[in-house]
Amino acid sequence: MLNLTDVERCILINQSRLLAALYPLEAAEFERAVKILSEGYQEGWQEVVLKGLKAPLLKEDMNFVSHVLEMYDWLQKSFYALSLEDKLHIKEQALAFPGFCPETEEPYIAYATFLLETLDRFAYVEVLKPLHTLRPMREVYEEMLRELSNFGGSVMTAAQLKAVTAYTSAVISMPGSASSQACQLKEAC
Repeated sequence: MLNLTDVERCILINQSRLLAALYPLEAAEFERAVKILSEGYQEGWQEVVLKGLKAPLLKEDMNFVSHVLEMYDWLQKSFYALSLEDKLHIKEQALAFPGFCPETEEPYIAYATFLLETLDRFAYVEVLKPLHTLRPMREVYEEMLRELSNFGGSVMTAAQLKAVTAYTSAVISMPGSASSQACQLKEAC
């Protein structure tokens, strides 16, 4: 149960009254908050005070999303470093960051969007809009990060990029485990 001091309750009551005056269409909701807080109905405090707050994203999850975007930045820079002839044999769209699954990875989508649009990091990373995939992608990206970390160069060759695009195309279009296509990626890197 959420504990509030009397001073905190007074501050929240005053804030709710101000919001009710500023937003008349939502006044009933703010007046309800005033009633709950002023009457001391403790069971309703959490609903009033914490309404709209999402669970915090773990630091390791934020780092994971950053690493995935860095990987796509590297893949795309590798593509642009290729000769025109080599570029013709690779689908550039397959190197665009596809995003995450909205059903199971919504916090990742939100953080990636925050990094890309609000903080304007990874400004040169091509992304598919919206950042939604049909399947969960964490396992796929973890496999890619693991395998691509074995590559020592600053840019990838055309053959390596072809293997990456074949892997991502196969995995994204097929539901299920990424492990069957992972060997293609391992051989290329």
